[in-house]
Amino acid sequence: MLFSGSLASALAVRLAQRAGLRDLHLVFFHSPFFRDEERVARVARALGFPLRTITVKREFLRLPGRGRGPFPCGACRGLLLEKAARLLRRRGFDLVVTGEVVGRGGLSPEALEGLDASVGLAGRVLRPLSAKLLSPTLAEVEGAVDREALLDLSADGSLRSKLVPLAQGLGLSPRVSGRFCLLADPVFAQRVQEFGQDHHSLFTANFVRLLEFPHLFRLPYGAVLAVATTPAEQVRLQELFLPEDVRLYVSLPGSPLGLLRGPWAKLPPQARERVLALAARKLLALGGFDADRAWTVCFRAEAAEETGRLRVLPKPLREGLSWVN
Repeated sequence: MLFSGSLASALAVRLAQRAGLRDLHLVFFHSPFFRDEERVARVARALGFPLRTITVKREFLRLPGRGRGPFPCGACRGLLLEKAARLLRRRGFDLVVTGEVVGRGGLSPEALEGLDASVGLAGRVLRPLSAKLLSPTLAEVEGAVDREALLDLSADGSLRSKLVPLAQGLGLSPRVSGRFCLLADPVFAQRVQEFGQDHHSLFTANFVRLLEFPHLFRLPYGAVLAVATTPAEQVRLQELFLPEDVRLYVSLPGSPLGLLRGPWAKLPPQARERVLALAARKLLALGGFDADRAWTVCFRAEAAEETGRLRVLPKPLREGLSWVN
């Protein structure tokens, strides 16, 4: 079973058992977009099952370029089902069980069954919460699964209110919550899709963490600036500097911290200077520095020892090439 630790996936486990399945194996696919693996493991243990974790980092970093289903949920589920199909064939399993609900992520019954067929799992994916809205699986047709024990839920505004009493009736806590998916945030998902399609060479697990920062700018020549404005953000940003990244700050208390990343080896000196100046001006604007005077911004490549200084005016954030902030 594909298990996320959510209330829906916990309910799917109990419903599958009620429908006659006994030999369940819970699998959690870990990716750069999923968090709280320990919480998922705790939910699995509470259900009485061990949890197998499989990392799918490389495949998920290519997610924005996948055309299968709406982004992000369709592309994500297609990828997870691909991995599940390989595991099913390798281990000799008969059925994939998931906690998916029809309509979630914009996926209709036809879209879900289309995903199954596209990865060679037609008739082999059981979704206990929405099974009666979908064609019977082979296990239901053959009588290995009691279809009458399954449900016909769809993802609408009342879904949560329906899951809570179901959970209580099956002996589950309605407060169960599993992995946190970054792609559930529409702004973050948009950043992933836009940047992942246009800048494959820079799209890494490290960069995925940069996409979480509220202040993020797309600059000329493929450069990107992330700015941390609070102490907590600055602690997180400190962990993400690569040797070729440029650190920007003002030598005053409370200065924002900037991380500037770009394809420096491919850029002529004039282009690098333009990007640096624009990044410095945006850093000043975010720090609330007086726009009527020039300020000195310090900058240093992480792998270098020498610190440079640049005198610039703050740049209004609504002008120029700001991306999302």
